[in-house]
Amino acid sequence: METIITAKNLTLDEAARKQIERKFSKIGRHLPQARELRLDLFEESTKAAKDRFVARGFLDVLGPVMTSECRAANLITAVDQLVGVMERQAQDFKNKNQGFDRESQRFAPAGHPGTRPPPPPAPNGVAIDAERVRPEPMSLSQAVDSINDTKDDFLLFRNPGGGVNLLLRREEGGLKLIEIETG
Repeated sequence: METIITAKNLTLDEAARKQIERKFSKIGRHLPQARELRLDLFEESTKAAKDRFVARGFLDVLGPVMTSECRAANLITAVDQLVGVMERQAQDFKNKNQGFDRESQRFAPAGHPGTRPPPPPAPNGVAIDAERVRPEPMSLSQAVDSINDTKDDFLLFRNPGGGVNLLLRREEGGLKLIEIETG
């Protein structure tokens, strides 16, 4: 991976350039197919001193170009933040086609309150899509308006009393309300 560093409104000595290249070499290990990493480092005259130094990165990965920008009070901090952001982008890009889902319960820490065991295998080899939903609180009239605004056949919602209700669209027309008893 070729690294191109451009500095505007500031000067970088050779030692600083080597250090920056070394920090960004980790990204090349995550994405060996990356062709080029272009870094633009510059100082802006801003009112906020904490946003004075800007580090922008452009990573060309054989097609898509990932871009990032970080601002900080000094150049080293901006570069360090940019390294972290671009490493996360590289990891996400690398894992994108491997079924990695950051929101998935498989990656929740053990004992996390939202974790549940995966559903048991379906009988007779029938595929079951599992989806976790949190019922939104709304009144019955809001629920009717909401289901009429969509093409969905059902709506799960929490009534003002805290109970869970299911509103179904009937094939013959009209709606059916099911009040679910919990506990």
